[in-house]
Amino acid sequence: MMNTKIKILMAAGLISFAACEKVITVDLNSASPKVVVEGNITNETGPYTIKLSSTANYYQPNVFPPVTGATVVVSDDAGNSETLTQVIPGSYQTAHLQGVPGRTYTLNINSNGNIFTASSTMPTPVPIDSVNFVLSTRNQTYRVVCKFKDPPGIANYYKLQINSNDTLGFDTTSVRILKDGLADGQELSITYRTHLLLGDSVIVKLECIDYNTYEFYSTLPNVGGGLGSILAAPPANPINNISNGGFGYFAAYSISRDTTTVH
Repeated sequence: MMNTKIKILMAAGLISFAACEKVITVDLNSASPKVVVEGNITNETGPYTIKLSSTANYYQPNVFPPVTGATVVVSDDAGNSETLTQVIPGSYQTAHLQGVPGRTYTLNINSNGNIFTASSTMPTPVPIDSVNFVLSTRNQTYRVVCKFKDPPGIANYYKLQINSNDTLGFDTTSVRILKDGLADGQELSITYRTHLLLGDSVIVKLECIDYNTYEFYSTLPNVGGGLGSILAAPPANPINNISNGGFGYFAAYSISRDTTTVH
């Protein structure tokens, strides 16, 4: 039996905080293959993609067979529905569907007679107030600090994602998530530690996610290598919203963006 300790950075709602570290131990044993779903619907213009694959034995690294020939349908509570087209093996894409904040989206998958369903409600986007860069005097790299005002009176959940022309400038295996908690209605910030350098271009995306998506990421052992790598037969899996024993997630979320340079 092999054990591995995998780290995820997460935070509870704070006005200004340094993300705490949670260590999760997963026993990586053999298990029967399961369907893995990676699905995203956003308020930005599509097409949107639903990826289907199968889990693999931990001792068969980087082997995550695509699930082909499935019927994949996404609908919303406004009466819109679309059957997705498989564009490459295991990847199914919309053509006309448009994500709208406030709507609930339902995913229905039929794979060899096995039915998997999931639903997610898209929150209203929260604008980014500012993006600042804090210099580390130890190694002359920068932390990204994203600040925004939390809407009062409702539970809110957030995920921060960054991209840069400097592909080595940040750790793509880290997930930064936040819930407003006791800081409801206040100014919040999420910090992303990076190896970015002065002058690097940065795209910051503040994603407003629902509770189920937050729960998935908060219990996620590792994101390196994609969902297949972390769901390659562990007995303890992230909390997810996929029915019928499926793995992965289906998320409808809204995005606010800020494009800037490290300065």
